[in-house]
Amino acid sequence: MKFFLLTTATILASLTIVLKQLKVLENLSILLKVLTTLTLFLAVLSDSVFLNHNNKVELLVAFGLLSGALGDFFLEFDRFFIHGMGAFLLGHIFYVLGFYKMWEIPSFGIIVTLLLSGFGYFLFLKRFLSKEKLAVFLYVLAICTMVAFSSVRIVAFSGAILFFLSDLFLSYDKYVRRIPNRDLLVLSLYFAGQLFISLSVVL
Repeated sequence: MKFFLLTTATILASLTIVLKQLKVLENLSILLKVLTTLTLFLAVLSDSVFLNHNNKVELLVAFGLLSGALGDFFLEFDRFFIHGMGAFLLGHIFYVLGFYKMWEIPSFGIIVTLLLSGFGYFLFLKRFLSKEKLAVFLYVLAICTMVAFSSVRIVAFSGAILFFLSDLFLSYDKYVRRIPNRDLLVLSLYFAGQLFISLSVVL
């Protein structure tokens, strides 16, 4: 079941990227985008429920994916951008808890390095922000913590880095300067990141 769902998610992700890049069938592309992450959620949830493999860990990661699906929807509308950021922030908290339960606390050096890197990027973005400063700061803190806790396992770490890069380009495009072919770049990194995070707990 999980391999069927993971394959389905990959196909849905590819269709979403094509539609977004061509800028056609906007409503369908939004639906497929949300369905992609929901399918990854079902893949992880089914593995947890039916195989009972690291049950609590997979449930936490599944809830992280579910939060991501909600964020996928909100980010499609400028007026709900902060809501989308909040949904993804919650998702990162679920990921951190799942990674902590499954593996171990990463080294102090890795945590400090990633937090300082995130803080540096926040300082760069700060001058382009207005009332979103606190929300963006909290989000950067959350995703850098998630990346740090994923570093114990290469598959999760790869997914977390891809997710981080996706958000980096998305925020640069939104607050600093438009990026050519943004959807192709951002969505490719994002879907690959979520896929690797899912694989890290079901394989």
